[in-house]
Amino acid sequence: MNEKMKQKLEQLRSDYTGIAGKPFNYFYCPILFRDENVPLCQAHIVNKAFAGSSRAWTVQRMDVDNFYGTYFEADFEMLQYGKNREIGEIFMDKKLHKKFRPKILVDEKQVDFFVPQGKIPEQFTAVEVEKDGRTITVGLKMAKDTVLSLAEGKWQIDISKDLRVASLVSIIKAAYLTLFEILGYSYTFSAGGQFVGHQILGKFFLANHGQMKSVVQESAFSFFREFASMVRPLLSSGFDFQGSITDKMFLVCWSSSGFAWAIIVFIRTGLLLHAVMLPVSDRADMVPTYFDFLRSQNESISVTLCSYEQGQRHWDMKKPSRLTWPKTGVLYP
Repeated sequence: MNEKMKQKLEQLRSDYTGIAGKPFNYFYCPILFRDENVPLCQAHIVNKAFAGSSRAWTVQRMDVDNFYGTYFEADFEMLQYGKNREIGEIFMDKKLHKKFRPKILVDEKQVDFFVPQGKIPEQFTAVEVEKDGRTITVGLKMAKDTVLSLAEGKWQIDISKDLRVASLVSIIKAAYLTLFEILGYSYTFSAGGQFVGHQILGKFFLANHGQMKSVVQESAFSFFREFASMVRPLLSSGFDFQGSITDKMFLVCWSSSGFAWAIIVFIRTGLLLHAVMLPVSDRADMVPTYFDFLRSQNESISVTLCSYEQGQRHWDMKKPSRLTWPKTGVLYP
């Protein structure tokens, strides 16, 4: 463990002591709610693969961090390779090719191909493929006469990949660690923190750790479905949010009776900004309010701006604003 990790661990130990009344022995995991002697690591709040995103990190269990990093964040980072990525780059770059696994289809049937490093063998056929005005030469694993016979067919390039579940899981984790980094164990042990950390992230890890990636991702689709409304892309706002881990800015949701029931955390991944609604109340009776909103057709919420400076919370307690929180059409059909 390097010196920075030791210092961070001691800060967390001190924070934990102030909440629990005694220090943890090794590290009290805010996701598994366990204090065990296991390898630890520097866990980035936001996946470090995103260019321009925060490099803030905290201490985490290595097994938990590797699990979510391998099974979800490795796909989630592909979100930054949007429509502006050149098709030739996806075909030629080994890393991108492995991630996207581009396909060439003719009449909906997949055609085996390769990107030539030199001369194409005579038994195969060199062709130029084009998509959105971009072209690249590839070798089709079929004879020239076969290719000619299919010339009138419908040829397509498929470089699509479904990132919805990977994005949902990764963004929820990043938002939770953001609050853990800023609020410490006071959020972890709150009713809202226990729900997100233990009942969502921790429960899913314990049920799926050690399984094959395909099994884990299939389980994630059903497990996280009810939490799909927690995450929405931020398309516009009246504030210049940089991402909560950077500017310490949030929106707080208020009930009609005057209690805060959720906090909206902003996660920046390169050029994209995501809004994540997490339960925030210390009161257990506010968690049902949060659930009721997620499950209802209501899309209108009352919010105020909140910021944290040097650990101090600052509320903008002027008249709350009304905000629309869409429930459909983003991460799940």
